Amino acid sequence: MKIKLLTDKEDGAIKLIKDSILEVDDKTGKEMIDSKTAEAYIEELEKEQITKEIDKMSEKELKEEKVEIKVISDEPVWKSAGEFLGAVVKAGREHDIDKRLIKSTGQNETTPADGGYTVGTDLAKFITQQAQAAAVMEPKCSHMEIGANYTGIKIPQLDESTRSVTTLFGGVRVYCVAEGVAKTPFKQAYYQKDIQLKKLCAVNYVTDELLQDNTALEGFIRMNVGKAFAWTKDNEIINGTLTAATAIVNAGSTAEVTVAGANPTAAEIAQIYAANINRARAEWYLSTHQYSHLIALATTGTFPLFQPSFATAPMGTLLGRPINIIEQAGVETDESSFMFLDLSDYLVIGKGGIDEAVSIHVKFLEDETAFRWTTRFGGAPLMRSTITLPDGSVVSSMVTRD
Repeated sequence: MKIKLLTDKEDGAIKLIKDSILEVDDKTGKEMIDSKTAEAYIEELEKEQITKEIDKMSEKELKEEKVEIKVISDEPVWKSAGEFLGAVVKAGREHDIDKRLIKSTGQNETTPADGGYTVGTDLAKFITQQAQAAAVMEPKCSHMEIGANYTGIKIPQLDESTRSVTTLFGGVRVYCVAEGVAKTPFKQAYYQKDIQLKKLCAVNYVTDELLQDNTALEGFIRMNVGKAFAWTKDNEIINGTLTAATAIVNAGSTAEVTVAGANPTAAEIAQIYAANINRARAEWYLSTHQYSHLIALATTGTFPLFQPSFATAPMGTLLGRPINIIEQAGVETDESSFMFLDLSDYLVIGKGGIDEAVSIHVKFLEDETAFRWTTRFGGAPLMRSTITLPDGSVVSSMVTRD
């Protein structure tokens, strides 16, 4: 047999060099291979022939073996949200588990006694999309996703309450200086804003009778739950029911313009408009009552403040800026009934979308299934305070009536 030396070898007066090819008897060759001083040597032609034989054998095996290829499409696992929820209840009550529950796109529990199945991501997408479509204010805010193991974020804010040559943007100083004169350094003042995530949730108990009507159940899921989350988030941005830190109304950074009556006059509207430091980005947010009065309002001349620019703003414009009607606004004398806001200056933080879970055990004796939806939400204005300009005007990116 032929072997290839892996190390140098001396045989009497003869010195054999590594990689030398030797022809020895089978016994000697085996001993050298076992001792790892040599390896079997296969000539190139022989090696090529062996490779061809292996390829032929592999090709033959592939032809004889029946291979089933399944094409997985991007179609939803469930035809509807109602179909999914019905399958969850059926699995828990009748122990008839639909295979799609175990192979769903989201997390799940195969044992109902462990607390029920977690709803797949298809249903989550339905509700999240519905919430985004129904929200008025939240989509216009700045957004930041919070990572795992964190419950909030701390952001730096400029500590600026007065704008002058010595206090620009928290203390920046720019000035003319004579040649050879020492320059005065500035020290910029910052403040740290702590924004924490809060939990929003919704829980509902559904009877077996309603679950049998999948179409009605899906309508409930997609229309009501998503819209309710959207409505609540907008309300949090305005009024801050979870924590006052999220509210625009009565915040220390919100400028308030005095309005004598229930409805602002043309002069008072002009003052609200002028008080916003970001007028080119800000939009109007009004209650339904304030909107109805605004349509008929005119200046002291004949030119109306309200313009029906329905092509660019469905509710028209006021002084060239879009109008939004919000349901969360209070009565006509409330601060939230008439606002001029730059919502890009409001930061919304979140963690994931809306999570859903289902359990048949909470109301088992009543033949009702519990559906629970939760999401994490937080937010706050980015400005620390209002700013007083050299002419005495108080401005902000958030302005409400007082």
